[in-house]
Amino acid sequence: MKLIHIFLLLLCFYLSFCQVKQENPRKDTMTKKTKLTVTSDTPQEDLVEKTCLAKKYTHLSCNKVFCHPWQKCIEGTCVCKLPYQCPKNGPVVCATNGRSYPTYCHLKSVECLYAGTKFLNNGTCPAEGKFSVSLHGIKNSEGVVEVKLVDQDTKMFICHSSWSMTEANVACLDLGFQQGALHTQRRFSVSEEPYINSTECLHVHCRGFETSLAECTFTKRRTQGSQDLAGVVCYTQDTDLPMDKSFQCVNGKYISQRKACDGVNDCGDQSDELCCKGCRGDSFFCKSGVCIPSRYKCDGEVDCLTGEDEVDCEGPRHSATQGFALVAQEETEILTADMNEERKRIKSLFPKLSCGVKNSLHARRKRVVGGKPAVVGDFPWQVGIKDSEGISCGGIYIGGCWILTAAHCVRATRSHRYQIWTSLIDWIKPNAETKVEWVDRIIIHEKYNGSTYKNDIALIQMKGHPKPGICKLTKSIPACIPWSPYLFQPNSRCIVSGWGREKDNQKVFTLRWGEVYLIGNCSKFYQHRFYEKEMECAGTVDGSIDACKGDSGGPLVCMDPNNVTYVWGVVSWGENCGQPEFPGVYTKVANYFDWISYHVGRSLISQHNL
Repeated sequence: MKLIHIFLLLLCFYLSFCQVKQENPRKDTMTKKTKLTVTSDTPQEDLVEKTCLAKKYTHLSCNKVFCHPWQKCIEGTCVCKLPYQCPKNGPVVCATNGRSYPTYCHLKSVECLYAGTKFLNNGTCPAEGKFSVSLHGIKNSEGVVEVKLVDQDTKMFICHSSWSMTEANVACLDLGFQQGALHTQRRFSVSEEPYINSTECLHVHCRGFETSLAECTFTKRRTQGSQDLAGVVCYTQDTDLPMDKSFQCVNGKYISQRKACDGVNDCGDQSDELCCKGCRGDSFFCKSGVCIPSRYKCDGEVDCLTGEDEVDCEGPRHSATQGFALVAQEETEILTADMNEERKRIKSLFPKLSCGVKNSLHARRKRVVGGKPAVVGDFPWQVGIKDSEGISCGGIYIGGCWILTAAHCVRATRSHRYQIWTSLIDWIKPNAETKVEWVDRIIIHEKYNGSTYKNDIALIQMKGHPKPGICKLTKSIPACIPWSPYLFQPNSRCIVSGWGREKDNQKVFTLRWGEVYLIGNCSKFYQHRFYEKEMECAGTVDGSIDACKGDSGGPLVCMDPNNVTYVWGVVSWGENCGQPEFPGVYTKVANYFDWISYHVGRSLISQHNL
């Protein structure tokens, strides 16, 4: 009997050990790599991130995409700008209401605010002439596509060779089908009509943002022999669902599951391409979980949030408008203006920020993981916050007269007691580049909770000189403020810096830095104390690099593929400095973009989506 008891005890001990070993999440968290591309035999449902789908992202979600020039990003959504917020210079355009507008951006802003006022043509409004699109078929929701251009007398068909789901969605939207197209492949019986001449069909190219085919670019080429004509089946509520497993778009449309994450906007609202773990087919995977057409790679316009689609581009860049291969310019007649190029031109007129890019030569040297001393110019956004006891906290210069730090570092009623030390390396022996600024006011987040460290973020406004509110920190460069929580993902390499204590609680007087990795699902380490929306975890497998007491308020910065540095986190709290299973916890700055912009002004920190 005793032997049986001993055996059972040993068995329970063994099973408990195995269970503990299985629940250890650290190794998997730090070594797992994101798969960027998939093969044709990968299960299609595995490409879609279910947690992301629950957030219902669409083409209007600026956490995932860029807003158009006639929109601005507010709390994660692209909303309409007022017309006066558009650039003033540009060619005049005409709308379907018969009015002329000073620029294309002005007209699109009006349409955004008052649906129904659509683009008609580039230039002043003609005395006569209307653009029209119709379907030549049995049903009003399907058929061969006919168009009549503003300066043309007759209707013409569109060649199938230049027709895709992008153009089909625009056509159906133009016809009043708000969910776009179902497909473009059905054959329609129109050959018996005597007036159809398939050698005279038009070619069209859309980018997908258009609400009318009139905004797309039409061309006409000299061809020999007849061509297949473009047809479309628009999506209606009584449309038969796909035979295989369906994907439900945010707009209520159903598409085949195999069409999700292939770089093609089959939904019409892009929701099938915004929550991907990888891409299939002829598409390009953005690190933010977005699939874009491969022709957008190296086309001169940034489509991925962090710009990796415009990295490592060799040779001349071409516009995506040229995707339908103009054979020879003298054989092609361009019938309409390229409003996609006009959209890109308008984007180029908005102010550009010079944040997050270091000027010093050593800034591009390869970093070595470890607690290394910094030299002047390594972290031009790092500042020290000094009180009566010395450098008590770190901070981040974000432009103008503004410093970002942790709420627990400062007291709003003691602003006169703080100094901001910039370009500082050693606070016992300040270097020649060090400059001291006085504090004008402190803004602590109104929902900061000192017991949970939730919303642990604050702004410091320096007094400035020679006039109040004017700060010229010649040796400092602001770090960029991220507007989207998808700019960087778990396993991204980032850098933490500060004057915090060592593991043995010894004081540190010189600025030090180390490489850490962003960690997903940090609730495993800090149960019931970690808030995923407001906080970010970062560390190393062995815990050798970590933030510690005295680093509070300092920067956790990450660099995008274009070497632009963003302040991704503010050092907030943690336990057991420099030990495994206890990563540092940071305030997630992207969550506070609107709060920061409200206080400092959007134009100061907005890199995109103005």
